Amino acid sequence: MADISGVSSLYGPPQGALRDPTRALGRDDFLKLLTVQLQHQDPLSPVENGDFIAQLAQFSSLEQLESINTNLQNSIDLDLILTQVLNNTAAAGLIGKTVIADGGAVYLDESGSSEIHFDLASAADHVVIRITDESGALVQTLREGSLSEGRHQVTWNGEDAQGNRRSEGAYKVEIEAYDPEDNLMDVTSLLVGEITGVRFENGEARLLVAGLELGIGEILEILAQADE
Repeated sequence: MADISGVSSLYGPPQGALRDPTRALGRDDFLKLLTVQLQHQDPLSPVENGDFIAQLAQFSSLEQLESINTNLQNSIDLDLILTQVLNNTAAAGLIGKTVIADGGAVYLDESGSSEIHFDLASAADHVVIRITDESGALVQTLREGSLSEGRHQVTWNGEDAQGNRRSEGAYKVEIEAYDPEDNLMDVTSLLVGEITGVRFENGEARLLVAGLELGIGEILEILAQADE
């Protein structure tokens, strides 16, 4: 009896091999199938010209689609690189500018106090500000009375609840605003400060603002200088 193992290897995996149903046919796979079909066609009943042309057309379409996909991916990658270059270039020009950015943290420096900024969507009956350290431990709780709608600034003197001076560093800030019925209101924590430098990390610009690092995407507003 003739050995048919060679035929099995042409038309499918050996017995016991696992199929991968998620694998899609690519250009090379299509070309291999077309070549095998031509090699093993019945000489008495060859592939019709129309069928052969249709298969060639499918192969050509597949090749064009793969080429389009590759070009699109290259274009996307290039756009990302250009965007990063433009952002990094713009970042250097922001040094010395005062910006408003998403908050949630404050840096306590050697001056002995820090300013906490936030924005109220509407007038609040009272506001509670909790300051915690890097470990999450509560350091100080600040309470403010009735405040109007808009942006506000509260000064933290740098002391904890026991009156001890805290060390220099970054602290997390959590702000809660309440209406007269003691319901929570919308409040946005802000960071306001001057950009004093730019640091690059993995090709991305990181802005140094009030002792903290920010990404360009975190900036909400750039304030005009007094002499501009």
